[in-house]
Amino acid sequence: MGEPVQALPYELYQRLARQYGTPLYVYDKAVIEQRIAQLQHCLHPEVRLCYSMKANPNPSIVRTIYQHGVYSEICSPLELDIALSAGVRPEHMLYLGPGKSMAELERILSLGIRYVIVESLQELQAVQEIASRRGINAEVGLRINPRETARGARLKMGGAARQFGIDEEQLPEVLAAGASMSCVHIVGLHGYLGTRILQADTIAANVRCMLDAADRLMTEGQAVLRYVGVGGGFGIPYYPGEVYLDLDSLAALTQPMFEAFCDQYPEVEILAESGRFLVAESGSYLVQARYTKQSQGVRFVITDGGVHQFAAAGGAGSLAKRNYPIEALVQGREERSTYHISGPLCTPDDLIGRGVELPSLQQGDVLAIRHAGAYGLTFSPVLFLSHPLPREVMVVNGDAVLIREVAEYALPAVHTL
Repeated sequence: MGEPVQALPYELYQRLARQYGTPLYVYDKAVIEQRIAQLQHCLHPEVRLCYSMKANPNPSIVRTIYQHGVYSEICSPLELDIALSAGVRPEHMLYLGPGKSMAELERILSLGIRYVIVESLQELQAVQEIASRRGINAEVGLRINPRETARGARLKMGGAARQFGIDEEQLPEVLAAGASMSCVHIVGLHGYLGTRILQADTIAANVRCMLDAADRLMTEGQAVLRYVGVGGGFGIPYYPGEVYLDLDSLAALTQPMFEAFCDQYPEVEILAESGRFLVAESGSYLVQARYTKQSQGVRFVITDGGVHQFAAAGGAGSLAKRNYPIEALVQGREERSTYHISGPLCTPDDLIGRGVELPSLQQGDVLAIRHAGAYGLTFSPVLFLSHPLPREVMVVNGDAVLIREVAEYALPAVHTL
């Protein structure tokens, strides 16, 4: 069973806030390593875990995860640059995305990235054109959009009309087209049905869906596969009433499936991916109270950080606006009050907490918004109102390492029109 991680001491967060200023992202390397070990232990030994860089592309985090034997799942040219700078080798990269440009595909093929996922017939034709021009053979995988949908996913990525992948019923047409191409070889299958899943049986059903699809293609002679990606979607609880994903149950449900598939197809690699589960709980977003006030009976604390730097805490991407875990890094105050926590932006949407009960706050107090390691800064509209980016710090064996310096936006050149 998954369980809460051990938070760093309040005193350390307060010291880091003083040393580096706020807003500040703080990541605990030990938590990342703990979650990697737990997920690798849960999965079958033959399953290769890939880190979804979209969750947090900070190069130091990417390098830390890669050093633990986890490959990188990449979805953009800049993510590719980051992975390369972090030391990730092209043969350890899984490259996805429904809208890759021709220049992007040229670079992917020139680098020799091992797991290249194609998401449409037109993209497959673009790969053929590039490979033919370059005089190379390109090995690719197909992302499928299965008929099934992920029942327990907070965000469904398959099983409905989606821009991602190729509908299951269209596979024969695309496979036939691929078979007629001189420089393209379809060697992989990939699927991703949903994300932030907390039920072991739902993840197991998704795994079964992908393994069965791969088995059908190979049994019917439609494809000779070298790898199959079963997706991931391993969730963490953010809100009251949610429980941790039961990793023991997940292992009991999925390992026999993986074992049977590996016995039947020992030459086929199995890939799984995770972003949120590996990094979310490692991170805290620290903000400082600038002012407290009341408006029509509601108490507000106005801080120096907001949804421009942590949009998910403000409800972006969620149907319901619920609070992430939030703590005031103060001690010894018995009186408590209920607050709306806002940032400095000129929009009523800049609320990173609504109706949060905390010790009575004062100017200068530091708040920590937890579970900020995934889809924090990377998921936020950082250009809105042109505030500087926050620093990012990683705690390694009790010591802090600055892994992103504060960044001001460069002023564009002014041209006379």
